[in-house]
Order: sequence, then structure tokens, then C-alpha cells
Amino acid sequence: MNKKRNMTDISEHRRNEKRRLIWLSVNSSYSHSSLALPLLHAACGKIPGWEWIPLETTVADDPSEVAAHLNALQGCLLCTTLYLFNRNTVTEILERFHALNPACHIAVGGPECLGGGAEHLIARYPFIHTVFRGESEGLFPDFLNSFPSQGTTQIIPEKGNAVYEKWETAPPPAEDDFFRTDKPFVQMETSRGCPMGCLYCTSGRTKLRLKSPDAVAEELAVLQRRGIREVRLLDRTFNYPQERGIELLRLFRNNFPEMRFHLEIHPQFLNAGLRKELQAALPGQLHIEAGIQCLAESVQNAIGRRSRPEDALDGLRFLCSCPNFETHADLLAGLPEQSPDHLFHDVSCLMEAGTAEIQLEVLKVLPGTPLRAQAGSLGLIFAPEPPYDVMQTNTMSTEDILLARKLSRLLDLTYNHPALRPVLRTIHAERPDFLPDFLQFFLSNGLDLKRLYDLKKRFLLLLDFLSGGNYKTAAEELAFQWIRSGYPPESGPGMTAVKTGKPPETAVLLEGDPASAKERETKYWLLPGRKATFYFAFHRKYAINRPAAVWKQEVTTPFAE
Repeated sequence: MNKKRNMTDISEHRRNEKRRLIWLSVNSSYSHSSLALPLLHAACGKIPGWEWIPLETTVADDPSEVAAHLNALQGCLLCTTLYLFNRNTVTEILERFHALNPACHIAVGGPECLGGGAEHLIARYPFIHTVFRGESEGLFPDFLNSFPSQGTTQIIPEKGNAVYEKWETAPPPAEDDFFRTDKPFVQMETSRGCPMGCLYCTSGRTKLRLKSPDAVAEELAVLQRRGIREVRLLDRTFNYPQERGIELLRLFRNNFPEMRFHLEIHPQFLNAGLRKELQAALPGQLHIEAGIQCLAESVQNAIGRRSRPEDALDGLRFLCSCPNFETHADLLAGLPEQSPDHLFHDVSCLMEAGTAEIQLEVLKVLPGTPLRAQAGSLGLIFAPEPPYDVMQTNTMSTEDILLARKLSRLLDLTYNHPALRPVLRTIHAERPDFLPDFLQFFLSNGLDLKRLYDLKKRFLLLLDFLSGGNYKTAAEELAFQWIRSGYPPESGPGMTAVKTGKPPETAVLLEGDPASAKERETKYWLLPGRKATFYFAFHRKYAINRPAAVWKQEVTTPFAE
């Protein structure tokens, strides 16, 4: 009797024993987190018999160490998501883990699995057993319920990319236990799919699905209760449809004023109502990414974008004119029909528009995109492994693509730095076609894709560049930014500055603490200009190695040219 009871107890224990699912998240940094785990866990939350254990790491961590940690968790199912930025790291981790624990089933999903990417992964990495193609929330529950009856390898679904039809009404991932709130920001979706026809996009011409404004408000309320202050929306085009964009902007301002929202906006779709709402946005509540890509109509047509460049540029100028938020703009290099002249023209237009940052990237030919299938006919040669970047086109040589990369690096070093951006804009205003010469100047001074220049070195290089041309206004701006950044007056670009006394009563305070002018130990410097004189107050009590306050005095009689 005792033996029979013991065998019954053992059988009951095995029935109740939970199988262990290990979820591996490999992020670009510890500031980031993925929505994949909370989305799938929420979709499968009622399935009994599974214990979910997350392991989070970054692409910078050692693959052998991560594999050892995974092995120690003793799971029977290992799941992970493959992205452009992490695929090489993740597959190395999985290969090492499989050698340690060949019995564990490995399942992957994510953007790298879209389209023909799924077949490529199965063929390339034999240790991967299951590949989920597309949105997996509707597929994963059945997979867990039938586990481990699956075959050796499989792609789910066998054809096409899965679409989760219940996404609009599904519980928000923020309600799930695995949703991370200890990061600097969280990601959120209010829409999926995109009706635009951009050939390079994985969402191009896919069914557009929209969460209702009420559902968005409920999800934001959950985030609000959990103490979230920064939300990055993953929507492909936030302002499409435009009326919905108006409603959401109003919701952000009225109901969630303490939150900051990062939005992707197509500058062509800005009707009067949207412009009014954007102008009414709370200071600092929005951060806008404007997708320009290329302003040449022939290039737009070649990539299926079908935008009207003049309308997109007009929308960008409007966005940049709004003082209550910053607008960054995106450009792509290596597009079909694009030339180096297009790049210089587009960067110049974005500078003229007043863009806060210009983000120039080389086109990537992603798995599952129409561009991938048409790359040969379009004359694109691209890297066969991540990041799949274009290396040559019919209209851009390998040298042209390399030059585009170096132009991107130059923009990051100069225009995209807050202290140097006003200088670059002033140079552009004085000479709009300066960019080719500017790039060649930096190349002759050692610019490459890896070299780092500290800010002081960049100031001094700009001084050398300006000395070779008629850039009087830009030279004054450079001197102002040099002193404002805390570098010594009467040296480098600020060599025209002189010691002085307190600024006159008519001088206007630009920034800093005016109380510093009441301190006996405060030191003052004057920077003369053709249209204005600037006064800088220095006192360590108020600012260390930077001006404690800055004043501007208009010059009533401008210098003669």
C-alpha cells in the first residue's frame, strides 16, 4: 500500500511540476527593454504548467558567460527575439548554449525572421528548432499547449507573416508582470502596420490597425500609475490618420502632462488641426523624429515612398519652427537613383530648415522587405549579414557610400552637437554650398569613421576652416560658443575677448543667474561683434568653468564691412 501511494504521489508531482521557459532578452544597452516578453506572456498567461524565467543582457556582454547562465537555469524551452542589432550576438549565445544543453528546444522570433529570413535562419543555424514569422501573440499559446510534440524544425506560419488580429483589444503589455518600469523609458504601440509603400520597410503596405483613443488613454494611465515619465511610441507614422494624431496629442497634453513622448512623424501629413495641436504642446513634452529620407522626387518614386518633397520640406520647416519641442530629421544614403549630390543638397535643406539633429544612415536591405526581393533589379549590392547595409548602387560607387558614412560622422561631430550647431547654421547662411569643402577639410585633418575628436579639438578645427574663407558672422558665433562652453576667453576662437567690468544696465540677460553680478569676486569678459556685444560673468559659486551669466548688448552703430 505504501509503495502504491508513493508511486501515485510521484505521478501527481510530475503532473504538477512546471516546465521551465527561459526568455533571453539581448538589448542594445541596459537602458533598453523589449516588449516581446510582456506581450507574449500576456497572451499565454492562462496556460498552466509553465514557469517563465527571464534573463536580460546586452550585446556588449560575453556570449560564453551568457550561455553558462542560460545552462544553469535548466530550461526545456529557450525563446529569444532576433533584431538587426543583436542577431550575431544572440546566435553565438544560442550556439554555445546548444552545445551545453542539446535537449533544450530553441525558438526565435522578431524582425530577422520576417519573409525569407525565417528559411535562412533554419538553414544557417541548425540548433534553432522553431522560427516564428510575424506577430506571434496569436501563435504562441498553441505552441506551448502542444509542446513538445513539434517536429525537429519548423517555421510558424509556413507561409507569409502572421498578423495578430486581436491586437487592438488585447490587454496592454504594461499590465503584465514582466513589463519593465526600471528603465529610463518604455516603448508603447498605439498602431501596427502602415499603408505607405516604402520598399525598405518591413511594415510597408501592411494592414493598418489602430488602438482606440480610449484604449491608449487606459494604457497610458497604467504607465502613469507605475511611475513612467518617458514613452517612445513604436508607431510607424504617428500622424496618420491625421485626425487621430490630433486626438492623441490633445490627450497627451491634457491627461498626461508629466509624461514625455517620442514620436515618429511624416512631415507631409500636417494639416491645420495637427499644426495647431503641435503648437499647443507643453514645452519639452514631445520629441519629434521626422522621416525625410531623400528630397529628390526621382529617388522617392524609386523606393515607393510617393511623397511630395516640397510638402515634406514645408512640414519640416513648420516642425522646426515650434519652440516647444525639438525635431530631428532622418536621411538615407544608398537609395536607388540617389547620387552624392542629392545627399549634400538634402543635408543643406535640413540645415536651412533648422533641424535640431540630422541623422544620416546608410540604407539597410532588411529581410522580409520588397527591397530585398528587388535589390538585384534595382542595382543594389548590400552586405549579406547584419546590418545588411548597402555597399554600392548603380548611381553610387563604394567610394561614394564610404563618403556618405564619413559625412554622417562629420554631422555627428559638428552639427549634431548643441554647442556647434549654431556655428554650422551660421556657416550655411553665409555660404549654403559649403558642405563638400567642409567635409574635405575634415578628411584632410584625419576624419574617419572611428576617430574621436574632443570638443575643444572640434572648435579649433572649425576656427582653421573659417580662417580660410569669408565667414565673419560664423567666426563671431564660434567665439561666442567657445566662451559659453567654458573654454578660456582670450584664446582660440575667443581671442578677441577682453576683460571688462559689469555689463551696462541696457544689456539683456540671455542665460544664467543675474545674482552673480552682485558678487565682488565675479570676473567679466567682453566679446565684441559687428551687431552685438556679449558680456560673460564668471564665478565658481554659480558655475564651474562656465559662465555664470551671459548678457547681450545690441550695437547701435554696426561695424563697417
